[in-house]
Amino acid sequence: MRVAVIGGGFSGEAFERALTERGAEVVRLSRATGFDVLTDDAAASIGEADAIIEATGHFTTSRKVAVDFFTRSARNVATAAGKLGAKHVLLSIVNCHLPLAMEYGYFAGKAEQERVAREEGTNLTIVRSTQWFEYPRQNLERMKFGPIALVPAMTIQPVAVDAVAGVLAEVALGSRGGDVVEVAGPGTTTLWDMTKPLENKGAAPVPLPIPGAMGKAFRDGLLTPGPDAVIAGPAYGEWLARQA
Repeated sequence: MRVAVIGGGFSGEAFERALTERGAEVVRLSRATGFDVLTDDAAASIGEADAIIEATGHFTTSRKVAVDFFTRSARNVATAAGKLGAKHVLLSIVNCHLPLAMEYGYFAGKAEQERVAREEGTNLTIVRSTQWFEYPRQNLERMKFGPIALVPAMTIQPVAVDAVAGVLAEVALGSRGGDVVEVAGPGTTTLWDMTKPLENKGAAPVPLPIPGAMGKAFRDGLLTPGPDAVIAGPAYGEWLARQA
């Protein structure tokens, strides 16, 4: 089978590894390869494929920017999947579609991406992941203000990107079905507890209780998965020790 992965960075590399380990031929499209999911013809760039994994990303806290990017991405990929007769596998975030989660601009964009993919596609599976083990480090970089970095208070059930890659590959290759598949790691923790053991933080972490109903929901576990989620991969502490 031939699978196209749209999205770059370390996650794209993980997805390619998982697919090739299962015998798939992989083509990757991203900004690094000169492909723009907002403007380029995805079907023409792919050529042919049995499945397309949409793993596009654009970090922003602006609802307007996130919705614009993710809806255009979904529309382009759904159109390409229809033209090629390919399965559309959309990587999303656990519970991003819930009203309180959508108060955060990035999650609102992901929820709209799901909606457009459903409306414009016919052969779609949404794979919703919890936050990845790399998230604490990314948060320190994104939320750095001079000598400090803000760490939002949230309870999460993080997962290794390689575990997510395995589930995506199974869906793309047809060995795992369903309209929506959730995947999470084996343990529940907080972003603060994940941040504390990191070495070379680059800034002093400062806990940030998010105000309002959304903040309370994040602290109470809004972003943790349901009982039917696939639990995969190592625990965070084990993964962190391997990185060291």
